[in-house]
Amino acid sequence: MQTATRTPKCPPVSGGHRNTKRPPKTYEKVELFGLRAIWLHFANERELRRLAKLHVRIRRREEAIRELKKERREIMECCKKRSYRARKQT
Repeated sequence: MQTATRTPKCPPVSGGHRNTKRPPKTYEKVELFGLRAIWLHFANERELRRLAKLHVRIRRREEAIRELKKERREIMECCKKRSYRARKQT
């Protein structure tokens, strides 16, 4: 029987042909502009500037809505009191 003395060596098992896929990179949620989201990691500078402007507008509108609801609640309370007084008189 012949022995193979001039055959090239086989690569080691842990060498070149292993699985090259890396585990997915984990991202923590970032709290920015009142949002807690992973996708904010992928926003570029231009998008972040736009988000900042939108965030200011949204906060202003939310505050305006809060004020309108407060006024509506005050009117509702006045009307309730008026209806209670009207019911007492009859």
